[in-house]
Amino acid sequence: MEFRVLGPLQVVEEAEPISLGGTNQRAALGYLLLYTNKVVATSQLMAALWGEDAPPTARKMLQNAISSLRRTLTPGRHGSGTLVTHAPGYLIQVDPVDVDLCRFRELAAAGHTDLNAGRWDDADRHFGDALALWRGPALADLIEEGYDWPELTALQNAKFAALESRMEAVLAAGRSMEVIAELEPMVGTEPLRERLCRQLMLALYRVGRQADALAVYRRTRAVLVGRLGLDPGPELRDLERAILDHDPALLPGGGAAVVAGRTVGGSTAGAVETGASTGLDGPDGNGPALAESALVPVVRRPHHYDAELKQLTALFVRFESGHNPASPEVIELRLDLLEETVCHLVGRYGGRHHGRLGPVLLTVFGAERTREDDAQRAIRAAVALSRQYREVPCLRIAVVTGEALVGAVRSDQVAEPGDRNPVSGPLLDKGLRILFDPMPKSVRICERTRQICADHFDFGLPGERWLSVRQGLHLATRPTVPFVDRERELQQLGRLLEDVRRQQRPNLVTVLGEAGIGKSRLMHEFRTMIAGLPGVRCLVGCNRLFGPEVPYAPLVGVVRSYAGITDADREAQLDDKLRQAVTGLVGPGPVAGQVIRSLRAIVGGEWDDPVASDPAELTAAFTAWRRLVEELAERETLVIILEDLHRVDDLLLRFVGNLAETVGNLPLLVVVTARPELVDRPAFWEGARRRATTMSLGPMSQAGIQTLLRSLLGPVPEEQATELGRSLSGQVGGNPLFAMEYVRTVQSRPGGSTPVGAEGPDRLPVPDLVHNIISARLDTLPATEKSVLYDAAVFDASFFHEVLAAIGGRDANEVQQCLESLERQELVRRCRLGPELGKIEYTFAHDLVARVAYSRLPHSVRSEKHRRAANWLQSVADRPVQLLIHHWQEAVRHAELAGLKTDELCDLAVDHLAEAARRTSARGMLLAARLLYQAALRFCSPEHPRHAQLVQRYELDSAATSAG
Repeated sequence: MEFRVLGPLQVVEEAEPISLGGTNQRAALGYLLLYTNKVVATSQLMAALWGEDAPPTARKMLQNAISSLRRTLTPGRHGSGTLVTHAPGYLIQVDPVDVDLCRFRELAAAGHTDLNAGRWDDADRHFGDALALWRGPALADLIEEGYDWPELTALQNAKFAALESRMEAVLAAGRSMEVIAELEPMVGTEPLRERLCRQLMLALYRVGRQADALAVYRRTRAVLVGRLGLDPGPELRDLERAILDHDPALLPGGGAAVVAGRTVGGSTAGAVETGASTGLDGPDGNGPALAESALVPVVRRPHHYDAELKQLTALFVRFESGHNPASPEVIELRLDLLEETVCHLVGRYGGRHHGRLGPVLLTVFGAERTREDDAQRAIRAAVALSRQYREVPCLRIAVVTGEALVGAVRSDQVAEPGDRNPVSGPLLDKGLRILFDPMPKSVRICERTRQICADHFDFGLPGERWLSVRQGLHLATRPTVPFVDRERELQQLGRLLEDVRRQQRPNLVTVLGEAGIGKSRLMHEFRTMIAGLPGVRCLVGCNRLFGPEVPYAPLVGVVRSYAGITDADREAQLDDKLRQAVTGLVGPGPVAGQVIRSLRAIVGGEWDDPVASDPAELTAAFTAWRRLVEELAERETLVIILEDLHRVDDLLLRFVGNLAETVGNLPLLVVVTARPELVDRPAFWEGARRRATTMSLGPMSQAGIQTLLRSLLGPVPEEQATELGRSLSGQVGGNPLFAMEYVRTVQSRPGGSTPVGAEGPDRLPVPDLVHNIISARLDTLPATEKSVLYDAAVFDASFFHEVLAAIGGRDANEVQQCLESLERQELVRRCRLGPELGKIEYTFAHDLVARVAYSRLPHSVRSEKHRRAANWLQSVADRPVQLLIHHWQEAVRHAELAGLKTDELCDLAVDHLAEAARRTSARGMLLAARLLYQAALRFCSPEHPRHAQLVQRYELDSAATSAG
């Protein structure tokens, strides 16, 4: 018999879990297992189960629970698991090898012994085996029931201590690169653990990522000051100073630098980072390296993306003092109160207050993280603010959308709590112009915002730049399109529902798919299909795409749907409907009162925070919701659809992930829809998943997309519809939402729905909604993976990890790991295996991802990346000539767009292209050499010292080509 404590409580015999009965039995067993083979006093057990509010019959209830456990834990063939009475209480006698907690403690102790003795690899192995025993928080199911014992906190701390000690062993062994991928997400979720932060900083520094290491320190300091009002400890501060001073003591091996996983300055040869050479230039640092042996790309310090070009929506608020201005002190007080209100209200809609300039307040949506509905959120926030201040005639509001340069705090600056990413661009000028227009009281919007939100709001007359508050906000309806290419998935959902009805057992179905792929439409068709089935009820809860952030909106939607609660209901009506719904299920009495109070906390309106910050209230709300679901499923087959679950926090993910395992044997089908990033959320998958099914919605077929496009194009000639369908079907990548947006783009062009023709679909601009959807997904990536994706966007076709390592200044192994992760997330895909073992050629899973990623790079960064790509191609023996020329042309073009001087860059391009032409000519490839000379001459004015020489070489190669 095996006892599992490190996760949901489980007792397993011969690979089969044993039912432990009710909550009291499970709680008593869980607490006794925390003290395996030790006596626990009866009073201590009673305090653990009921706290200070123990009922008068608590001792009798405990005795009954122990008696029930004795019958359940009758020793099997393994003879382990005897629960005995021993004054002054009880103890459970178990072979320590059968308890995962005991094995964890034993392995962790062995790991600490190895660590103290300097046996790094053995310590790593022992700590790794100990951590592998964890399946989630200790006694996770009891925590869900509201038990919060100090012993569980101590266990969690022991887990972190083992984790930190393992990282210490790996760092001491010199394997810094291995720990970065593990440490980065952990430091993000546990920013207050300074030891983890210190280990990540050290690992980053040792692989040559000094700026990243300092950025980790700034983020940690900001969290500590913001949450606790404390500065980092002396060890963390000393490490920051040591990194800034390049202290040799930070490096393993007696001062030998580790750059990109290779030792430099020690016994192992490697690349020394000088900061003066690209590693691809010649000895003087200016010209190309000409020796074949020198044409191997050298890893440099990573190029950091300090700024991005992003599509933002800005909300401007202007407070006018009026004709009879008050004193400056009164105006300042009013502005302070207004600013506090704006920060609070805009924050609920996902925006962030950016600053104040005189009487103008600026808030931004999409700077730190893009959402596809940033413009809609900004309009709703603007209208809510206007309604709140409807009696204030001196308030003017404007909403504008456009491209802006979003920068990061420089690496030599110390980030303070509340720091904002700098935002610049014509977007701000446009907003101020609209804000100061002499218009009547209204919410002003720019034309681009109007176009983006045309499907969601009713605006004023065309051409006007304002949105009347009196008109309200009415959702428009999208055109009806046929349901195609998802019949198989719909039938599978129908079969799963039949299994639930027949077996009277719950099932959790997870439907994964990228934005716009058809998850919501599939759910709509599923609801339509089961609407007429007798004895089946369907309730839906989803996250609103925009509006105030409601942390547990899916649960709210289910309760409101069942109780018939609407947004128009007043407080008294809401209370009455909720009371009738609950008492109709559980009857009047204290249980109904408790359920009503708990549910009222989550359905009472729009929250600023989760059910609050009180864990006990949150646990009570989850328990009450589950009780409501169980009562409904007792009466009839129940289908619950929870949409967009990737938007919720880990608490709700964990609750929903375990729902099918915790409701008992009831006919309940829970269908969850989410985007692929849910796969990377361990909270949803950490529980037992015996009653679970996962479905993935892939891209629609070409035939399905063309059918969809024909229906969207309307009454156009068949030949024209066929041409448009063929042109657009390859562009939308099997995504029906993208197809709708591209048709809208085509139809909005001059001349209406004219064929794309010779322009090609790639000439069409990426629609705003499509751009924002992809951009929002990019913002969910870790910084390293996003940087690698940006590097790959420089290439029009395929790419290898070596070239991305060269142009990004990263270790090749690190880049390969990032590409594998991006492949799992379906952002890139393998197109073929390379000529060498382990070498893989990649391309983007969809061209739109490459276009959006490339568009977010500032022109100066694009220029630098193209130059590095050209340098790398210079090192390839059989380099594609046209691609080499393309990268030099783009490097110069984007440098000009960035406002940079291009003289030195053009000289470098001339030198590299001329050298490439000389080598190509020597190999007898005269036509290719001629193209290279032509390209070099385009960067070389007649006054250039090498112009005459290049013309002569070009004429000689041209003559040789003609003679051949």
